[in-house]
Amino acid sequence: MPSDASVRFVTTMFSKHYREAPLHMPDRFARREFGFMFFDRTFVMRHLSFPTRAALKNYLVEQVPSHAYYSCAYYEKPDAPTMAEKGWRGADLIFDLDADHVEGTKGLSYEKMLERVKEEVVRLIDEFLLGDLGFDEGSLKVAFSGGRGYHVHINDPRVMRLSSHERREIVDYVTGTDLDIDWVFPSTAFEARKYKDRVGMEYRRAMPRLEEGGWRRRMRRGIDDLLTELEALDQEEAVKRISEMLSASEKETGGKTVSGLYSDLFTGASGKRGVDRMRSDDTFEVFSQKRYGDAFLRLVEMRVKGRMKGETDEPVTSDIKRLIRLPSSLHGKTGFEVIPMRRDDLDGFDPFVSAVPRAFGAREVGVVCEKAVEVRLKDRTYSLDEGRNEVPEFVAVHLICRRLATMDVK
Repeated sequence: MPSDASVRFVTTMFSKHYREAPLHMPDRFARREFGFMFFDRTFVMRHLSFPTRAALKNYLVEQVPSHAYYSCAYYEKPDAPTMAEKGWRGADLIFDLDADHVEGTKGLSYEKMLERVKEEVVRLIDEFLLGDLGFDEGSLKVAFSGGRGYHVHINDPRVMRLSSHERREIVDYVTGTDLDIDWVFPSTAFEARKYKDRVGMEYRRAMPRLEEGGWRRRMRRGIDDLLTELEALDQEEAVKRISEMLSASEKETGGKTVSGLYSDLFTGASGKRGVDRMRSDDTFEVFSQKRYGDAFLRLVEMRVKGRMKGETDEPVTSDIKRLIRLPSSLHGKTGFEVIPMRRDDLDGFDPFVSAVPRAFGAREVGVVCEKAVEVRLKDRTYSLDEGRNEVPEFVAVHLICRRLATMDVK
């Protein structure tokens, strides 16, 4: 926090929130470890437990942490000073998505960044957690982290005792790690050829079908999208796009490979176009030369898999003792509230409206901005000049926590 006046103001506002706001408690909270960070201390306070909701609320009001966490794990003795003494009894399955782990967020404004992260959270939940993995929606909870993303909690007896390694396997499935392309495109023998005293077998790869489940269906959808994207381009632009998608080593094989791949897919010089055969016959063998087919397979592995994979922070999901943000607590770097919600609430959720704490009022206070800044909070956009500005309390907290302003001491 930039100044003593800023610390005092934000601490006062945080304490007001903890006095007035209802506290959303995690399941079996008495078996959880709690941890806290503070505006005026450099260490993390952890190995704490609270027997009642009132005890935790009193702590938040009086100590006023900048960040509040609880463990995904359940312990026999959650306040024991060492992990070995706590007695681990299980843990929720947690998925953490924020801007650091989501492709396409670099260079975006804070608002646009959160929109992009939410898109991936929705896809993670709908396609993977409720879809492929078959979790029940009743066991799934979502939380806006108050900062740069969202957390997804799975509270299901089937996952509670999973080891760190088993949880990492779930992450690998979601992210497509070590996905076997030979499994996605299975090969079958279709013709034997004899040359002198040797017999060689020709193999044909099959396209995955949309009727199949899991990653085969996902890859097929991705291939169809890729082919549609390339088909809409003129030949010069499509060849350029394919070349950019392929690795440097494949581009070094020469432009003939890329142009031959394009020709087999889209020109239909020798009859039905390759793209049409792929869509109707579920066959991969549409290329006049093996190297064109190999290049397309590599294109699919690099481009399609990357587009279709889910996003999550692997260390968080595999950690069976992780501390995660406490619902209804405040994020010390934004002043936003950690908002718990169900899947149906997520689509219409706007953190710049719903995560602004109600305890932060509209009373005007003075802040000093180092440079001009614009923020949207609640029902309006605030365009502030460099220097002193009068803003509502909830805007002041947000600006100070994000280090975009300091409290005016005059």
